[in-house]
Amino acid sequence: MKKIKFFVLALGLMLGSVSVMAQDSTYLSNEYAKALALFDKSQKYNDALLTKQALFEILVLNPNDSSAMRSLSELYYNSQQYTSSALVSLDMLERYPNNEIALEIVALSYENLRLYDRAVEYYEKLWLKTENTNVQYQIAYLQYSLRRFTESETNLGMIESKVTAEDKISLNKSDGTIQEIPFAAAIANLRGLMAVEQGNNEEAKAQFTKAISISPDFDAAKNSLAGLNK
Repeated sequence: MKKIKFFVLALGLMLGSVSVMAQDSTYLSNEYAKALALFDKSQKYNDALLTKQALFEILVLNPNDSSAMRSLSELYYNSQQYTSSALVSLDMLERYPNNEIALEIVALSYENLRLYDRAVEYYEKLWLKTENTNVQYQIAYLQYSLRRFTESETNLGMIESKVTAEDKISLNKSDGTIQEIPFAAAIANLRGLMAVEQGNNEEAKAQFTKAISISPDFDAAKNSLAGLNK
């Protein structure tokens, strides 16, 4: 199953905050400037530990620096420290409730922690803001994983009514590589998986066959059909 990753590590921080802090305290302003310099140096030397230290220092001095919070949450996420990436992003959402990046990092982090019900909650919040079909498909897949089949089918039907034959989604193959699949094939495959879970193997075979007819190289659908035919 593909993990949606819309973001990369942010490299720029809010330099304007230094002048604001200078009005309150020259000491704090100088410390903030040093923390920013440390961040820049850590980026130059590709030192993740130093980057983390710099971001902590920035956030201690300015807890509302959204760029620093985003960078720290992304750093945790890309380091597979999913509990920490979720906590930082939740902290960010307390200050900036409508931040789409924070919503997505929380959802992704919970998904990787296999807390699928929590992941769905935040993917749904993200979808309500973006109406992104990739996000909606992820919701449908996680609802299938939670055996919430009726909800999953509702989302698949909504996606089906919006996408065209040219619209595609990127999914993982069994070897870990990525392949682009028409949405129609991905929808049929997910319906097949739900049919298997509900003990309807004939319907599952029909859906997997449909998915393969739309996309003959669809790795997941071929593997699922082969498993049923054993």
